[in-house]
Amino acid sequence: MAAPASAQGRDCAREADSIRRAEIQLPRLEIAPPNDQQIVCITLETNMLFARRLAAHLKHCPRSPLTRAGDQWQRIDSGFTEQFRDRRCKPAIRSYRG
Repeated sequence: MAAPASAQGRDCAREADSIRRAEIQLPRLEIAPPNDQQIVCITLETNMLFARRLAAHLKHCPRSPLTRAGDQWQRIDSGFTEQFRDRRCKPAIRSYRG
């Protein structure tokens, strides 16, 4: 069994907590108005950036309790990326600088 993020240092534990809080606040695609291109694109982009933030955290903290979530988010991110491209969305949010 992997050691928890706290065993990797306070920075990993603090970042894992921050990521959990951020995930709760993510906009949900299923409630975005489907005909509002701007809202859908921003929702997709926000979730894609979250997935990248989580991936960066897991790279730095491989024993994080968020590892399972990272696997799920990697699959979800693929779908969001495809939808973002299919809808011809353009990046509007400055990239996460993890």
